[in-house]
Amino acid sequence: MKRLNDFFDCNHEILIESIQEDSRAKENNYLFFCIEGLTTDGHLYASKAVENGAVAVVASKDVDVNVPIIKVKDTNRAMSKALSIFYNEVDKKLKLIGVTGTDGKTTVSSIVYQIINTLDNCAYIGTNGIECKKFHKSVQYTTPFPKELYSYLNDFYNAECNYVSMEVSSERLLSDRLNELLFDGAIFTNITRDHLDKHKTMDNYIESKSKLFKLVKEDGYSIINNDEQYSDVIKKASNGKVITYGINNKADVMAEDIIVGENKLKFTLNFFDKKYDIISPLSGMFNVYNIMASFALCVSLGFDAEKIIEAIKGLKPIGSRLEYLNFNQSFKILLDYAHTANALKNLLEYVNVICKGKIITVTGSAGNRDSGKRPNMGEIVTKLSDYVIFTTDDPRNEDPNNIIDDLITNIKDTKSNYERILDRTNAIHKALSMAKENDIVVIAGKGRDTYMAINNEYVPYSDVEAVTKFFIRG
Repeated sequence: MKRLNDFFDCNHEILIESIQEDSRAKENNYLFFCIEGLTTDGHLYASKAVENGAVAVVASKDVDVNVPIIKVKDTNRAMSKALSIFYNEVDKKLKLIGVTGTDGKTTVSSIVYQIINTLDNCAYIGTNGIECKKFHKSVQYTTPFPKELYSYLNDFYNAECNYVSMEVSSERLLSDRLNELLFDGAIFTNITRDHLDKHKTMDNYIESKSKLFKLVKEDGYSIINNDEQYSDVIKKASNGKVITYGINNKADVMAEDIIVGENKLKFTLNFFDKKYDIISPLSGMFNVYNIMASFALCVSLGFDAEKIIEAIKGLKPIGSRLEYLNFNQSFKILLDYAHTANALKNLLEYVNVICKGKIITVTGSAGNRDSGKRPNMGEIVTKLSDYVIFTTDDPRNEDPNNIIDDLITNIKDTKSNYERILDRTNAIHKALSMAKENDIVVIAGKGRDTYMAINNEYVPYSDVEAVTKFFIRG
């Protein structure tokens, strides 16, 4: 617990037991921050916060409440600073690693987490939850809001972690919610079209991604994919030392002699002209990039290269990424979170390398999100699959039929290797019933999500359960 004058230069010694930005919170003695978000303004709810237990309000506009008001220029920054003070500057006691990009954030941050955990004590924050050696929790957002984020950092510190590997979403960067954090290292994976429902233009999207690299410490490291067309934008924004990686364009870290197998990946990694043999159980050409980035980051932080290589050999599968489901069937079932055109392309190109039979893909596209990416998604998935079943995927307030109409926009009239089945469980069951020996059924989009977002509700649903029911049913 702190007092108000611990956070601000004021005469108020009011006891502060928690920090909130949600006026609906009902707690005693909390400090309420009026945050202007992308869809609403917290200043409108200051009175409600006071009714629910706020004993002071931090605002950048005039508000009419009967508790002390602290006026600041930027409530976002002020809240992050206050949270840091509230948790005894835990954010400065941990080494923070941020990973951003359209695709690959979860895999790269998980690889970094696994590698460092074999050599030290690291935590993870991202799509697959928050995790360290001592606990695991599910989360609603890829990058938590500051209130939860600082609380998690405090939990990690108390669990004796020294590093945190975290996914950093463009939405959280867009709203400047992370501006008071300083990162020891940051990784840029790629940028392809996504989230333009929020960013509106690709230039805005790239600008949001680049903000992470402005938060890198002067003695930190920015690890940048040099094969990406927007890499120069990220380089210009970067603090600290810039290290590039790639396969096609000349970079500080490069891969040669790449061999992609079903459950094995081999390549030679050239790190500033020193060569290392890499063997990984995580396969796919995209994982060459992911491993290069992780290797470069970990070496830059001072970990021994040979020990990193040993850790890479023992990498465990990343949840919902190239995840095989085994029910003793004669064909393969591959679960993956891929939900952009680029991710689907990478996934299905890998499947084409390893598949000895036909590729049957079940996929859709989320509602109330960037609809402009859908035609390219549908075109790619029908091109790289033998058969596609388009289905529902978190439609929210959109009609699933309209979403599928978008997905099939660019498919040539002569292409007839697809159908639509709105019920996702039925779509999966149809794909499984079609599959024969040596075929691969790819179920893309939701991974291990445990819900389906329909209208304004989260309805229980799981791809894994849908598959399980098929085999139980027989």
